[in-house]
Order: sequence, then C-alpha cells, then structure tokens
Amino acid sequence: MNQSSNKASRFAVTRGIKIALPILIFAVCVTLLWQKIVAMDISAIKNALVAVELKSCSIAALATWLSLRAVGQYDAIWHQTLRTGIAPHVAARAGMTAVAIAQTLGFGAITASLVRLRSLPQMSLWKVTQLSAAVSLTFMACWALYALVAVWWLGATMKLSPIWVILIALTSIIMLGAVAFGRDRFKGALTTTRLFQLMGWTGFDMLCASAALYVLLPAGTETQFTMLFAAYIIALGAGLLSSSPGGAGAFDLTLLTLLSGQEEMVASLIIFRVIYYVIPAAIAFIAIMSRKTPTTSDIKGPAFWGLAYQTGDLRHIAGRDWFIGRLPFFHCSIGAHDQQHSEPVDVQKIGRVARRRGRCGVFYNCSPRLAAAADRAGWYVRRIAMEAVVRPNNWTLEGRGFQTLRRKLRRAQLAGVHIQQANDAHTMPVLAKIARNWAIQHGGEMGFSMGRFSTDLIAKQRVFLIKNDCETIGFVTFCISHDNWHLDLIRHQGRLPDGAMHAAIVAAIDAAAAENVTLVSLATVPDPRHTPSYWSERKRGLIQFKRSFSPVWLPRYHAAPNKLMFWISGLVIAVAIHRPLQNLPWKALRLIKIAALELKLSPRHDKRLVKQNGSPERS
Repeated sequence: MNQSSNKASRFAVTRGIKIALPILIFAVCVTLLWQKIVAMDISAIKNALVAVELKSCSIAALATWLSLRAVGQYDAIWHQTLRTGIAPHVAARAGMTAVAIAQTLGFGAITASLVRLRSLPQMSLWKVTQLSAAVSLTFMACWALYALVAVWWLGATMKLSPIWVILIALTSIIMLGAVAFGRDRFKGALTTTRLFQLMGWTGFDMLCASAALYVLLPAGTETQFTMLFAAYIIALGAGLLSSSPGGAGAFDLTLLTLLSGQEEMVASLIIFRVIYYVIPAAIAFIAIMSRKTPTTSDIKGPAFWGLAYQTGDLRHIAGRDWFIGRLPFFHCSIGAHDQQHSEPVDVQKIGRVARRRGRCGVFYNCSPRLAAAADRAGWYVRRIAMEAVVRPNNWTLEGRGFQTLRRKLRRAQLAGVHIQQANDAHTMPVLAKIARNWAIQHGGEMGFSMGRFSTDLIAKQRVFLIKNDCETIGFVTFCISHDNWHLDLIRHQGRLPDGAMHAAIVAAIDAAAAENVTLVSLATVPDPRHTPSYWSERKRGLIQFKRSFSPVWLPRYHAAPNKLMFWISGLVIAVAIHRPLQNLPWKALRLIKIAALELKLSPRHDKRLVKQNGSPERS
C-alpha cells in the first residue's frame, strides 16, 4: 500500500514538474526580455515598425511559405517510412497545417498530433502520435547538428562566451544521443537517404525562416546574414525546448542577446512574429475548421462502409482502409476485402495492432482472398455466409431463372404497387413513422454490421418508396459509393402486397444501371452448407427472396487467431447484431401493444362463448 502511494506521489510530482517547468522558463525569459525592451527607446521601436516596407513584408511572406513547405516534407518522408499509405502531397499539407498551428500555440508534439488527427481522420491516434514524435525528434536531431556548426561559427566570429559554447554544444550532443538511441523504436525503413533528405529540408527550413527575418531588418543594419542565420538556429532551439507559444521569450531573448539587438531588431522581431507565426496559424486554423470532415459518401471502398457512420469506425492500418465495428474485447474488421492491392495483407500486423489496443483481431464477413491470407497466417477460418451480388449493366428479367421474379412483379402491378425514388426531405417524417412501427412490430432493429434507421444516415443513401394508392407503405435503402451499391434497410408497415418488395429491388437495380454502377449487393445470408441448420432454416425465406434475382453468390468468411477466439467472437458478434439490451424497450412496446389488443377483444369473445353455451342472460 505504501509503495503504491509513493509511486502515485512521485508520478504527481513528476507531472507537476513537467507542467510547471515550461511555465517557469517562459516567465523568466519574458521578465528578462521585458527588462531589455524597457531599457530601449520605445519611440525608436515605433519608428522602426513604421519604416518597414511592404516589399520586405511580401518577401518575408514568400520565405515563410517556403519554410513551411520544407517542414511539410518531413511529414511526407515519415509517412513513407511508417508506411501509412497517405499520399505525399496530402501528408505534406497536413504537416504544414500542423506546424503552422503548433509552433504558435506551443507544446509542439501534442498540438501537432491533434491537428494531424483532424487533418487525417483515417489514421489512428496511436499512429498520429508515433508520427508526431518521429517528426519532432528527428527535427531536433537535425537542428542539433546545425547548432554545433552555428555555435562554432558564432564563437569564431563574435568571440562568444565559452559558457554559451559549452551549453549549446552539450544540448546538441544530448539531442543527437537521444535520437540515435530511439531510432530503432520506429518501425519502417529510415534509410540513410531519407536521413539526408531530412537534414536537407531542416536546413532549408531554417534558411528560409532566417531570410524572412533578415529582409525585415532596416536598410542600415550592420548584421550580416551569416551571423543572423547562425543566431537564428540557436534561438530556434531555445524556443523549441521552452515549449512556450511560438517560443515566446526564449527565442527573442536568445536572438537579442547573441546579436546585441537594438530597437531595429525588436521592431523586426515583432513584424516577423506576425508574418511567420500569427498569419500562418490563423490561415491554418480557418482551413482546418472549414475543411469538410470526410463523410461516408467520400469513401473509396465498398458501399456498406457508409454504415461506419453509426456502427463503427474507418481506420487506416497496414497501408489499407478498414471498417472496424464497435465490439468489446475485439478489434473486428467487417467485410474486409483485399481487391484494390496487389500485395497480400499482413495478417500478423493486423493482429499486433489489435493487441496493442488490448483487443483480439478478427475478420467478419471477409473476402476469400483475405480468408486465405488469414489461413496461411495460422488463423482459424470458417465459411459463414454468402453475399448476393448483381451486375446491373448485364442484368435482365429475361430467362427461365427469373420466372418467379416476373410472377411477383405482375402480382405487385395488379395490386396497384408502384415504386418511386425519394428525392426530397418531405418524406422523412413518413419514413420515420414507418421505421418506428416496423421496430415495434419486430421487437427492435439489429445492429453492428446491420444498418439502423437514422435520418442523418438515410440522407446519404438512395431511398426507394413502395406506394399503394398514393400512400407510402414501405421503403428500401441502399448505401452508395462511387461504383457500387449495398442493400441496407427494408422497412414496411402492415402486410405488403405480394411482390411489392421485389418491385422495389428491381427499381433500384434499374436506377443503378442508369448511373453506370458496376455492382449492386443484396447483402449476405447464412450459408446453409456451412452454418447450423436451425440458423439457416430461420433465414430460408430471406434466401429464397434474394435467390429470385438470380444473383452471383460470393462466399464470406469469419477468421480469428484461434478456435476459441473464433467462437467467442462469433457469440459477441451475434449479441451485437441482435442487440438484446438495446431492443428491450421495443420488445416492451410490442408486448404492450399485443396485450392491449387482446384485452380489447376478450370481452366480446367471452360474451359469444356464453351465448353458445346457453347460459341464462340477465334481463
């Protein structure tokens, strides 16, 4: 007990020091800087500010943009090293945004991680944190090498104090040692070529930044660019190590001390702060807040990934996008496919990612190719379902295989059923009412890999209304992507006319063909040959319904690291699909509705029985 309390107290002290130390450094540096500025001529600083030309500001802005572009290449290189699958130009843009905001707000790695997570939502928090740490550490290592050269140059040209030389040299050596020690902890090929690229971009970044400051100096300033460049490198390191917003205090104090700065230097620093820090941060903040969050309709993947809006998350793992369902204890990939990549998926890496998150990785409804890769990796794999798919471009109602479907369509036509595609928001209240009645009648909606009615989700889908005598009696919805559709919801109220649902599916297939959609999925059904008979018998009507469209049946598999995890995950998935706890209110409403109906009918029923038995009636 004492040991745990001691550990907790030590942790609290350490955490307090980590928070208080940057604040203390910031306060000390700002105090010393203020004492320097107070001793100067304030009117001279104002005159120097007014004297800065617009041309100099424009050149400084261009140099700032080049500096941020150089820092953005850090992200592009590290994304390639960590094999995240993010395009280099996208990675560089995210890096520029992250640095522009982080260098102004302070606490660089943490702030940059949050900005990158906003810019690249397909990446996990762990991957973004790893990326930000790698960028920060390698930048500091490259800075340390340049700082050694800079302190040598300043010591030789400006007769710098030996204390400054020793302090800066020790800091640089410590940073180099820390990065060299932690290099192997980053997975990926951090080759010598990429290290030299990082060195080059670091030097170019600092060169452009110091040039932005140099062009803002007054015309008569005696400071040489080489001296300013060396002093800027040292001041940049001081600002980064202080973790203060924009390196405020430490950066300015170091630069003014090294260059013996006067009023003109203070004025140039003020304008430099605005151009290099404030304006890029404001632009980046506006861009990241106004940027549309990627929606499920923007996903380059199977259409049913649109259900990630309500049942899971989209993650980028091992260079691929995955639809990860929300499950306790399991990292479950739903409907995983491996068709857009020539190289087979690294199943072991998926398992390691899941274990790192304290979960067990499993594949549910995955493709045969992915199932084969899992089998080669030693996983337990079993076929569980069949997916019915239709290719609208060559689909037709002609032929013997469509006799049942043609008969159903004729019956629907005779019953006065017609299908209409919903194209406005006025039908949403009607759809919500139908969905609610359906949920009460069936004891709730399914979950996990099955869609549930939501107005936000329906707005992103294709909806086909089933109408009879100008009244909407049901509807079907399809998740959509750029080249495929996926059947999601089937909802109706009461008993539909025979063939009504068949007519809705046929209308959807025709609409997909008109839009050159290559594939329409009618979702999956249990495979009778590979699932328990009692389960497949329950779905016989659903199988027969989908079979009437003469689809192509694609096998789907369930895979887990071992047999025990296979059956446990299957049980957890079954519970998540049928949602017994969440559906309790719907089941209660159903029971109340049935009980109320029976109570309403029971008096008449009892009275009829009394009359038939010839019992005496009261006058």
